Amino acid sequence: MAARLDRELDHQYRMRLVQAISVGWQSLMRFLCFAAFCACVYFSLRDLAGKQTFADMKFSAIADLKANKYFGLILPWTLCTVTAAWGAGERYLRKRHIKRVSSESSEMQKLLDPGRRSSRLSKKGETTPEDF
Repeated sequence: MAARLDRELDHQYRMRLVQAISVGWQSLMRFLCFAAFCACVYFSLRDLAGKQTFADMKFSAIADLKANKYFGLILPWTLCTVTAAWGAGERYLRKRHIKRVSSESSEMQKLLDPGRRSSRLSKKGETTPEDF
């Protein structure tokens, strides 16, 4: 009995050690990726500092044209309308998917465990007012 307990404790210790090393490596890699990104930005900006670039010339050319005021009004409203329509479409598709999947899921759960209670989730994919 004592030998089994010692083995289990040794196994738990080794697993905790492996987890700690894994978390350490993940944190190190995350930091190194961020540092590499910052270094790339720094070296790019240092190399271009004080020089006239193609992007600067393009921007000044567009600014010199004194863009049409209607173009300045229509483009933002068009982009706003397109993104709002896209968001509404995504919402509609998400609700339709949840409606289809929720019935399949509840049927499968009833097959596995007929005594299971309902979670009172909405079939439409909406939260209940009590959740707020």
